[in-house]
Amino acid sequence: MPWIRPDQEWMGTDEMERIARVLQLYERYDGLQVWKHYKKPEGLDYDPTLLTINFDRLLVDTMAAWEFEMAPKWEVEPDVIDNPIDMVSENYEPSTAQDAENRKAAAKEQLLNWVHRENKTHEKLIEAAKDRKIAGTVWAKIFYDKRQGKVRVAFRPDFEVIAKYNHDDEELLEEVHFFRYLDKDGRLFWKQSFTLEWVEGKEDYECFLTEATYEIDENNDVWLHEMKIEKSAMGLNFIPIVEIPNERLTGMNRGYSEIDKWAPITDEINKKLSDYSDAIRFEMFAITLLMNVDNDKGLNVAPGAMWNLQGAGGLLEGERPDAKKLESNFKFKEAVEAYLDRLYSNLHKIAEVPSVNTAEMNVGGINDMAVKLLYSSIISKTQRSWIVWKSRLELLNEYILRYMSARSNDSRFIYDRDLVNSIDNNFDNTVHFRLPLPEDQAELIERLTTEMSSDLESIKGALSRLGVENPEAKLMEILTERRLMKSEEDPYNA
Repeated sequence: MPWIRPDQEWMGTDEMERIARVLQLYERYDGLQVWKHYKKPEGLDYDPTLLTINFDRLLVDTMAAWEFEMAPKWEVEPDVIDNPIDMVSENYEPSTAQDAENRKAAAKEQLLNWVHRENKTHEKLIEAAKDRKIAGTVWAKIFYDKRQGKVRVAFRPDFEVIAKYNHDDEELLEEVHFFRYLDKDGRLFWKQSFTLEWVEGKEDYECFLTEATYEIDENNDVWLHEMKIEKSAMGLNFIPIVEIPNERLTGMNRGYSEIDKWAPITDEINKKLSDYSDAIRFEMFAITLLMNVDNDKGLNVAPGAMWNLQGAGGLLEGERPDAKKLESNFKFKEAVEAYLDRLYSNLHKIAEVPSVNTAEMNVGGINDMAVKLLYSSIISKTQRSWIVWKSRLELLNEYILRYMSARSNDSRFIYDRDLVNSIDNNFDNTVHFRLPLPEDQAELIERLTTEMSSDLESIKGALSRLGVENPEAKLMEILTERRLMKSEEDPYNA
């Protein structure tokens, strides 16, 4: 085994290899792909075309856009305490217990929307979705900004994270370390560690935080450069970090990278396109063949040029000067294009991103169902991805509320303490997603109207599906207008 430095020994060989693979995937996303290590062969008289069409970035960005182009909606539904039959009656008034439950749920939802709005979570989710597709895993970290008294949400790439899992439950994190070199030479690095430990006497788990920078000297010894946070208890019985893996199998810690699935195909496409480009260059420009010509006389190359060919051997038989054009006869155009078409087809099939050009379709208007059929593969892939995102973001919301409760006594805490103090131990919440599909608004309204008349959908739910930003406020506006219209029609019994 080759000698390794202490910082590398701490990471471990497996982690070093994993991080190196992840960094290579990010290089592919940046365009360093099939020609990354190419060297021109000796004796080649021309510079070969090295074409790189970055399909990796195109496909990753497309997947991320399908997942989070439309902002997710954060919702906390109150528990149902009153009789559901009474709750749908016209003159229903919530009981004291139901009213208290409604207020708690509204407080949690308001706090979650407050945090996500301040953190620009929608913008960060699009970025995090790309990291997740590239590396196979992305991490969400919650921390408290003491300067501003705010709860912060940050997403970090997988190459910065070294995690230790519970042996019995691989979903349970026991240690999470964030590691990053601060200089180009790799001699100064930063490490932030979260560890979950059982505390005797407290009879509960406690999360401890340590943060420092370290320096590696010329003898490759590691020295403490600056201790930022001594190991200290955070007042939390959980690690405020959520792992968000891509598709994976049972027992895997990290998810599969999407780029790994199609990298051989995109490399082959770029190779063939580069070769095809060179072939076209040779086909476009014929080779001029001069026989028995004195090259010292000089020949003009221009449209309509006339050459006075003079041979060094005079006009003897067999030595007459002559000029010819050697035209290329490229016969593999159809075969190359058919091969590339098959590669493109397999690329989109493996990526589950359809290649749809509606301009080439000889049809009229396309309804909602036809659009969904055209994009069925990416819709299915997006909805499968949402299964993971939904559970992880709901866990993230739970951690946000619990973190808020633990920091509510801080002097700079900016959130409404009355709302925070109303939080109970029920952290159930729901994250709603929407596909970025163009919908026939008239058809959607007709469908929602039918569902509401059949008691299959509520007014609030219909407003959410229509894309109304604040369905609760819109519902109150509708109810207020109804009461106003009713009072005008019957001012005595309204």
